[in-house]
Amino acid sequence: MTKALVVVLIAFFPLGVYAEGLPGVLRAAEGVNDTFRSLVIDAELAELRYQKSRIEAQDEVARLSAEATYSAALGDERRAYQTYYTDVVNAVYGAVIADYERRIAERNAAVARDQVAAVEVRFRSGLVPEGDVIDARISLRSAEVEREEKTWAWLDANETLDTATGLRFESITLPGVPSFLFRITLEHWIEADYAVARARITEQIAELRLARLPANAARFDRLTLEAELDRARLARQRAVTASERAFESLRRRVTTFGEVLTIRSEQLVLSQASYREAQERFSRGLLTAVQRDQTQIRVLTAERNLVEAQRNYIRTILEYAAATGAAPEDVL
Repeated sequence: MTKALVVVLIAFFPLGVYAEGLPGVLRAAEGVNDTFRSLVIDAELAELRYQKSRIEAQDEVARLSAEATYSAALGDERRAYQTYYTDVVNAVYGAVIADYERRIAERNAAVARDQVAAVEVRFRSGLVPEGDVIDARISLRSAEVEREEKTWAWLDANETLDTATGLRFESITLPGVPSFLFRITLEHWIEADYAVARARITEQIAELRLARLPANAARFDRLTLEAELDRARLARQRAVTASERAFESLRRRVTTFGEVLTIRSEQLVLSQASYREAQERFSRGLLTAVQRDQTQIRVLTAERNLVEAQRNYIRTILEYAAATGAAPEDVL
């Protein structure tokens, strides 16, 4: 993302009620968000079970089994963090998007009312048929229904915001867009992947069991352990491949959403310029009020689309944080 774009977006979206921005909102939500409270409990239980298993382990295989189980639990914890981050981001940005959609629907209904009034005047003057009046009234009714639907959706989004973060809509403003760099290498990404770690430990366990098999063991027992080792090696290879794919997918999405953010910012600038021109032309009597208001709706739509792009970009950054174990304040 270019430095100019970051400046534009930060100017458009001032920091929120928390000086720390979105990381502050995430910390504030910890006390009320069910997903976060659940993951904390699960993490504590996993740690206790791991310590108990290590103490009770009689040999290296038992110790490694405890490590494998704990790695799986740590992987679940990271996925839970990603769910938590997504819940909070969706709640905050979803409420703002719903507000934009409500305001757009209100403006569309107002424009539709003005169009009905204009068509009725033209009909009374004999300039248009009655069918045009009926069509305008149908459009107005559709716009009013959409306005009602968007109002209810906005109220639902407010409830979701309260549940997920404990914040009220009137207390939030969006934080600025961070300048993010995808710094981690593929090798470090794989090393940080608990699914790969668990697969490697499982492979070690299979190797140990085969190595400990007595030389005079039954052929069936040896073949069974060899097959288990082959399966463990295949599982480790698949885990590494899946990790590589996840790395490339996330890196592509960060790039793509950053580019979309640039496009949406440019579209907003253009729509604002168009609205200023429409206001000037309206003041000179060259545009109707309806035409001017339609350009204003396009500005609101561009703002709404920019907020959505910002949400997608930040959500992807937090996916990176969850996958690598980084704290939100380190990436935002």
